[in-house]
Amino acid sequence: MVNVIRGTSDKPVSSKKLGEYFEARDDIEGTLYLGYPIIGTAQGGYQIDALLVSKQHGVIIFHIVEGTNTVLDLEDTQDENITKLESKLLQHKELLNRRKLMVEMSVVSYAPAWYQYPEDIDTKEYRILITKDDLDNFIELCSWENNQCFEKVNSVIQAITTISKKNPRIYVKKEDSRGGKLKKIEESIANLDATQNAAVIETVEGVQRIRGLAGSGKTIVLALKVAYLHAKRPDWNIAVTFNTRSLKGQFHRLINTFTIEHTNEEPDWEKISIIHAWGSPRIEGIYYNFCKIHNIEYLDFSKASLLTFEYGKEFDYACEKALHNTQTIEQYYDVILVDEAQDFSEYFLRLCYEILKEPKRLVYAYDELQSLSDKMMQSPELLFGNNEDGVPKVRLENVSGEAKQDVVLNTCYRNSRPILASAHALGFGIYRDQGLVQMFDESQLWLDIAGSNGFS
Repeated sequence: MVNVIRGTSDKPVSSKKLGEYFEARDDIEGTLYLGYPIIGTAQGGYQIDALLVSKQHGVIIFHIVEGTNTVLDLEDTQDENITKLESKLLQHKELLNRRKLMVEMSVVSYAPAWYQYPEDIDTKEYRILITKDDLDNFIELCSWENNQCFEKVNSVIQAITTISKKNPRIYVKKEDSRGGKLKKIEESIANLDATQNAAVIETVEGVQRIRGLAGSGKTIVLALKVAYLHAKRPDWNIAVTFNTRSLKGQFHRLINTFTIEHTNEEPDWEKISIIHAWGSPRIEGIYYNFCKIHNIEYLDFSKASLLTFEYGKEFDYACEKALHNTQTIEQYYDVILVDEAQDFSEYFLRLCYEILKEPKRLVYAYDELQSLSDKMMQSPELLFGNNEDGVPKVRLENVSGEAKQDVVLNTCYRNSRPILASAHALGFGIYRDQGLVQMFDESQLWLDIAGSNGFS
């Protein structure tokens, strides 16, 4: 089965047709990336329209043609596509046998709106696919028999090879030793899984929710997403915010590393803000900047604690008051990504939502069972409120053939099932004489957070 990952593309109609074709191919194992990857070159980021990474058929680059215009320089485009990707793969010795790349690579142009093949192009050397039969026949010709490095190719394409190089187990000699077994496990999880892939690349024109247990990769996913969006749209103003202050250094390191993978350059930090939620006159924060820009009173912890009578609600009160006291809200970010969203109230998330330019690209990630307070995450309809007509501002729905609005990272890589089950039992207070501390209101949440981990 082909997992189709839909990145942002300026060729939406043809890209959609290509995605639908591969979704119907149950006989192929692999991933089709649309609007991805972006390859770092000496000239900056180079965009590939679409890429299939398949165990049976190797790596196939698709140059996608939108519309009926046949006056295109297909030869140079195909040559440049395969040269750029080959240069990237050649940097990884695990993909080489002596000097030879062990990956079968092909490149083709896909023009589903064309009626005939152009006469001035040698279509035997520069293949052009128009119909479904063309796709069937071409893919049948592409074969990758020695595909031992399939997982490594995926890791390179996903731009995560740079975080899996720390302290490599090069000393391991015996595969059946403890070190050998650990090395095998590390190599097997050095790739993004299907849901992580979708969370990174698929960008919604609106609000996107990412849910996952501790250890499911939420922070890595958000950092990769920032790097991808920055490479794709360097003109966008992007903010990443969080509750734990120590995350700032981690986000800076990861975003810097991933952006270099995509563009061969460090990110433009004028366009990316790794910013605390609260902030102060000494440290920038989403809330502090909001008060400063809108010329309203800023409440620090001491002031907020004097005005609210409930411990732990100080920041909630400050954000609620800021929204209430602002008549016209300035919109100055193109994308905001919120990590640890379970630690924030609806007022902070609404504040983030309001300072976004249309179409309100807000990505919030959370683990319902990792909250520092006793509050549970509300549904998006309640979280963001209603518009003037009484209609919810945000409704999340995953529509077939479109980027996912609601992504569940359903595999935990940090902890085993027994440890997770024990932690859940303690967190809910299942064994307390006084009764449960908390419990989900909806049974579906059990399937969402832990179904694939064996708890359903």
